[in-house]
Amino acid sequence: MSQATAEAVDAPKRTRLNYRPDIDGIRGAAAIGVMGYHANVPGFEGTFIGLDLFFVLSGFVITNLLLNEYDRSGTIKWGAFYARRARRLIPAKITMLVGVLILSYFLLTPVGAQQETARSVAAAAGFVSNIFFWQISGEVEYFAHQPGTGVLLHTWSLSVEEQFYLILPILLILAVAISRLLRFDVRRILLVACLGLTAGSVYLAVAWAESSPEAAYYLPMSRAYEFLLGVALSLVVAKVTLPRWIREILGIVGLAIVVYAVIFPLSTVGYPNTTALVPCAAAIALVWAGCGSDTLATKVLKFPLFVGLGLVSYGWYLWHWPLLVIGESVNLAPPPLAIRIGLVLLALGIALLSYRYIEGVFYARGGGAAPSVSFKPRNAILVGVTAMATVAALGGGALAVARDQSTSDKWTQVQAQLDDYPLMPPVCVKREDLIPQRPGACNLTAFDADLPTIVLWGDSHAWMMIPAARAAIANRDVNLVAFVMGSCPPMDPDRSATDRKRPLDCVVNNELALDYVGDLVERGRTVRVVLGASWEIYRGVESASLMTRRATELGQPRYLDTIQPYFEKGTPKVFQTLGRLGVPVDVIAPTAELPRSAPLCLSGPRPYSCDSIAAEISRSEASTRVWLAGQMGRLAGKPRLIDVNKTICDDVYCRAEIDDTIAYFDDDHLSATMARSLKGYFKPTVDSVL
Repeated sequence: MSQATAEAVDAPKRTRLNYRPDIDGIRGAAAIGVMGYHANVPGFEGTFIGLDLFFVLSGFVITNLLLNEYDRSGTIKWGAFYARRARRLIPAKITMLVGVLILSYFLLTPVGAQQETARSVAAAAGFVSNIFFWQISGEVEYFAHQPGTGVLLHTWSLSVEEQFYLILPILLILAVAISRLLRFDVRRILLVACLGLTAGSVYLAVAWAESSPEAAYYLPMSRAYEFLLGVALSLVVAKVTLPRWIREILGIVGLAIVVYAVIFPLSTVGYPNTTALVPCAAAIALVWAGCGSDTLATKVLKFPLFVGLGLVSYGWYLWHWPLLVIGESVNLAPPPLAIRIGLVLLALGIALLSYRYIEGVFYARGGGAAPSVSFKPRNAILVGVTAMATVAALGGGALAVARDQSTSDKWTQVQAQLDDYPLMPPVCVKREDLIPQRPGACNLTAFDADLPTIVLWGDSHAWMMIPAARAAIANRDVNLVAFVMGSCPPMDPDRSATDRKRPLDCVVNNELALDYVGDLVERGRTVRVVLGASWEIYRGVESASLMTRRATELGQPRYLDTIQPYFEKGTPKVFQTLGRLGVPVDVIAPTAELPRSAPLCLSGPRPYSCDSIAAEISRSEASTRVWLAGQMGRLAGKPRLIDVNKTICDDVYCRAEIDDTIAYFDDDHLSATMARSLKGYFKPTVDSVL
């Protein structure tokens, strides 16, 4: 065969029946990675890039199909296009949403998880769940992450894709209109538009990564470039035929990028920003490598397991996450690894049935047999919209039922226990926040410059002691000032650091606290500092709280990766700085954590204990207590360790309930009622400044 003939064989052909099993292979491999990542399987820490591969593939495949139709007929039948999308996506999605509503009624708590699920069903049915979860992102990432919340969190990516299907036709219509007006090739106009929009989308992703990371993660504008790269690739491969040896290199490079990203996980800080360009590049390389005869990469991707999983990946993705989160609700914590893997495999079994008996009834892929049920395009769209509206209405009904259940005596009491957290002056916190999210001092008493001052400084484990400190200073002439922020340990940051264009709010809060204390010392005022933090989590010690290791939590691990380097240098330094200033300091010792939320665990009979084993708590805290003792050696005078575990724990257990008082409002923060009963631990602090 001549070289020219070989190149002709390698040339891509736009036909509806030109099925690409290697693309389904990419989908299948990506699906394995995403499932492993969401199930928190060891070794899958870097496989979250599977979603980015899906986005690029969607842009490529959909554009390829539309331009194929345009090549044949000189037009695009948008009614038929949306009818195909409706038949492809809606039946399986409706089945999952209705199934989730049924499961949530029996297995989720009506005071939180069940209501959020009902609301998210309506959002998912309206193809706007990414916007919904962006709006409530503050709720699902910190104290409000009850087991069972975020059952439909995974549908954010489906909504982004569905929004892409709505926007792409507008781009194509404009390109066709301009091409006819100016008599330019429509593909060139589309390519220029794609590249321009890609640049704008990348810019937004980078800008929002700093100013609004939740928006960057969820919104379509900052995700658009991943789809647009697939669109651009479809336009290029239609005109550019690469020799096989180049495609071989592309395939190897694409596989190498994926393997590297799995072995050495990409940073999730500010994701997607420019980091997501790495898996996008891999997807482009792998797809382009298969535009023609087989290459080494396409042979790997055509492995039957990958292709088979790619065919059912949509249903698998739909079901895996709800099963994982509902399993968490039953366990009130992430289930053990074997159970998580079992739930993912159960989702695969459901996906196989869905592919055969639901998806296959309404939609035929590639050149397969005609679907069993067929509608005219207009009717298919009408039926699909009506069905999704019905599901949204069911979500509204489920929300009403959950709210009604939550008003029962039992769940009213449970909700009161969940809400038994420290209250701060409105000027210190936004209405929707529990703990300050902005740096600065919070006067917990009317400040009098002539009185001695106690400064409570640290993260939520300092914040939870506010009721105890307030009770200890009741009717005593002492100022109580707090510098507290969530996940913000006390530290003396390096003020000479070069990366100070936009310092973390936590860094700013610590700088303000240190300046505040230093100013009081300089003016000769009496001041005593109380430092508190979840010391273990920043030191990387495994927590007794199973929810701390929650597989479904997104924001907190990314933030901890950012704050940990500051802690390693700045926290030992703050002890040294306070010692040099001669400031008296008390330190709150590590506080026992529970495996599960105390109010939810105690709300009914469970096949597991709500308490922690005291010996295990002691072992997990031992190294941190030794570390704290070393840090306290840098302080002036006689620093005191405030150890409330003496009340919470006995010789056998650290209790979720003590003398009919629920000790925690979640799994690792003391309830306000319990904290007030611990005022005796803070009275020596108050006595020392009077």
